Amino acid sequence: MTGKKLVDMILLGVMVLATLAVVGLFYYTEKVYKKPPIDEAAMKAELLNTVDSKAIPTFFKVDKMTISLVPKNEAANSRMRWLEVEMHLVLFEAKDLDEVKAYLPMVQDRIIDITSKMGADELNSLSGKILLEDRLKREINKSMKRPVVKNIFFASFIVQ
Repeated sequence: MTGKKLVDMILLGVMVLATLAVVGLFYYTEKVYKKPPIDEAAMKAELLNTVDSKAIPTFFKVDKMTISLVPKNEAANSRMRWLEVEMHLVLFEAKDLDEVKAYLPMVQDRIIDITSKMGADELNSLSGKILLEDRLKREINKSMKRPVVKNIFFASFIVQ
């Protein structure tokens, strides 16, 4: 160590005390201290009470719909095009879920009306999908007479 007997004894004593403190802490945490049992239901309720209700989004699934699209040219040889779409509406508040369920036929009508006026080429592009989403949100919220739909996620989007 240092070669001085007094300093060596002090250092040895400090190391022994530190070792005993660590061993004592380990023994206490493993053998003496008993953790309270975990109550999952109480923890979940506490978590839900502390979390802002707007932080957890509320989704409403609109079932798969098949919509005929307007052909771009009115020639006799142009074939009919279809859109098969399934979407999820993200609502501003959870309390709006019942209202959207009650007005589901109107929501589906808005979807059919807006989508059927768009062409297949327009819907196949990324900008067309973004435009469709924007139009749907605007029209559904206008029909509900207040902002209800925050966002729209397409689960399935097939143009045939």
